[in-house]
Amino acid sequence: MEQQTLPTREEDLLTPDFLRKIERLSLVSKRLFPGKLRGERRSTKRGSSVEFADYRNYSTGDDFRRVDWNVYARLEKLFLKLFVEEEDLHVYVLVDASRSMEFGNPAKLLYARRIAAALSYIALANLDRVGLAVLTGASSATLSPKRGKQAALGVFEWLKSVEAGGETQLAASLRDFSLRTSQPGLAIVISDFFDPDYQKGLSALLSRKFEVSLIHVLDQEEVTPTIVGDLLLVDSETSDRREITITQTLLRRYQQCLAEFCGGIESYCARYGCNYVRVTNQSPFEDLVLGYLRRRGMVK
Repeated sequence: MEQQTLPTREEDLLTPDFLRKIERLSLVSKRLFPGKLRGERRSTKRGSSVEFADYRNYSTGDDFRRVDWNVYARLEKLFLKLFVEEEDLHVYVLVDASRSMEFGNPAKLLYARRIAAALSYIALANLDRVGLAVLTGASSATLSPKRGKQAALGVFEWLKSVEAGGETQLAASLRDFSLRTSQPGLAIVISDFFDPDYQKGLSALLSRKFEVSLIHVLDQEEVTPTIVGDLLLVDSETSDRREITITQTLLRRYQQCLAEFCGGIESYCARYGCNYVRVTNQSPFEDLVLGYLRRRGMVK
């Protein structure tokens, strides 16, 4: 099944068959954004849908087709019908492209780009507005919001061009993104979260009224290391080197630290109402999108 889901060439990201499977899904937004009703992507703006909302007095220049002539016959006054109009959700997919995301097989960044492509396509197919950002160093490179499936190819091409570089500075790059984005919405952060100050970045999004979801991507070797013996470890971002002897005792200590690290992220998300999903880059991709993300309430 996985071979049918992912293309043979890394640069293609997703297959047409998989896109057909996900285009009827939608992203879940639980927050109340300005102009929207809780749990629904609708606003009571003047629109052309069939669900009636209210009346208001006719003003010069208004569309005569929306005048309620039955009311005019009774009251001899012109009133305009107002309808509930479907409103698109603003979705922002934020991909960590620091050098630590190059690690793994497949690389965590490739897996993150595929997640970003899938979630972007789901949103575009649902007529939501989708913007993207790549988080590298202290800044964020952005793709302005797009709408409709016709924009998917441009989004995919943009994601294909993403390359890893720089140190993880989620606090600074997320703050930079939040300050440069005027319209709040659903922000999905895809990262390994190897920044001790990541909470400051998430808090910057929350303070700007974004709804925040986290997809925590780790390599299986980071979750259950198989390395043992005398090794020279090189930091992928700083190039710092350290000679170390990996023992079973040290591996157990590592597992404890990893559990505390992941538990801290999960606790932060529970406290501030963020959705949190943790995956490895070896997780079957179709199961992740069609199964796990559904069960975690991120898509439906």
